[in-house]
Amino acid sequence: MTYFYLAAATLVVVTLLLLLRPWWRSGRRVVSADFLPVLNTAIHRDRLTELERDHANGTLSAADLAEAREELQRQLLDDTAAAEVVTTDGSGRRGGIVLAVLLPLAAIGLYAMLGTPAAVLPGDVQAQRAMADMEQLTAKLAQKMEQNPNNPEGWAMLARSYKSLGRWDDAERAYGRIGPDLERNAELLAEVAELLVQKNNGFDARSRELIQKALRLEPDNMLALFLGGGEAFGAGRYAAAAEYWGRLLPRLEPDSEDARMVESSLAMARERSAGGGRPGAPLAKTAPGRGDVLPGTAVPQDEVHRGVAKPAADASPAKPAGNAAATSLSGRVELAAALKGKAAPDDVVFIFARAVDGPRMPLAARRAKVADLPLDFVLDDSQAVMPGANLSSAQQVRVEVRISKSGTATPGTGDLTGKSEAVKPGARGLRVIIDRVEP
Repeated sequence: MTYFYLAAATLVVVTLLLLLRPWWRSGRRVVSADFLPVLNTAIHRDRLTELERDHANGTLSAADLAEAREELQRQLLDDTAAAEVVTTDGSGRRGGIVLAVLLPLAAIGLYAMLGTPAAVLPGDVQAQRAMADMEQLTAKLAQKMEQNPNNPEGWAMLARSYKSLGRWDDAERAYGRIGPDLERNAELLAEVAELLVQKNNGFDARSRELIQKALRLEPDNMLALFLGGGEAFGAGRYAAAAEYWGRLLPRLEPDSEDARMVESSLAMARERSAGGGRPGAPLAKTAPGRGDVLPGTAVPQDEVHRGVAKPAADASPAKPAGNAAATSLSGRVELAAALKGKAAPDDVVFIFARAVDGPRMPLAARRAKVADLPLDFVLDDSQAVMPGANLSSAQQVRVEVRISKSGTATPGTGDLTGKSEAVKPGARGLRVIIDRVEP
């Protein structure tokens, strides 16, 4: 941000230097310019005296004298006009001062109207502003829906907005007000199933029923296929998971991040299925972040991207004993004494590890409560949020902790946060202090 302002100021200064050069040049001659008319008059008077002397001596005729006088008069007029051009008075200097003041003000005003001032703010500030704007837009939409409740599309949009904000109960109620259209729309049924997975941190009987109902209506629905694969993988039905994700993969853009993610999960499901399989781990007990978008389910730009809890891998394949320590992190989480009054004992604490250079999706995560602090923690590959994306796959990671006022992993104003320094997988004895309040 500082570099941007310095660059902008430099450009304005350079522009002013170029524009004000004419004023400076004339200003340097202002002292001598006042004497030019007097000097020109004296010179022309001397030349006229010489001409009259020549006429008196008989060396110049009367006709030549008259012609010479006219020429001197024209020269005197020309010299006087030139002197007026180079003469600078106070109004010229005032014009330069006005230009020097108005140009920066005009630049600032135009940038405020036509530019993007928020783009130079830090990323976390931009995210907080976006969240606040989303809250306001969602509140306005909710008011409109109460005034015009017979609008299934509007209720669906409102439900998606609530999901984006992590307001699971409000989202579920909004989906419930869609009416009969909900039971006839495979995408909406899959969205409700996704919501229940996020709300309950795992699949339950109703979410499984909704997934199957969506697939009966639309066998190739991408959201239902993804969720169906996740539910099957978590239950240890690896062949079924491979079948769901195998149908999903061709529908994704080749070589995209979504396609690579599903391809990795599909390969793991096929490997487990071919090897007889082992009991699968349940879904990671964390709600997804706002940036974790389900493959192929980005909604139109006037709506909200939807996050989804992703199936977790079970314990990683056996590694040599010398590398075992690189699959986990351990340490202690503490709440700063100055912030203890800002957290309730039942507030949810999210502890997760992220790659320093890589996607924002957590590599491992767990949850606790403020009453558990200070807490000794261990994060390892068994807590991976996505198969193949685990601690042992990263070069450097950072442990982050969030006390969520909303009870969800979605960042919010007033949350208490802390993070460790960047470390390599296998680090021990980390100390993470929760010492910051999100503005």
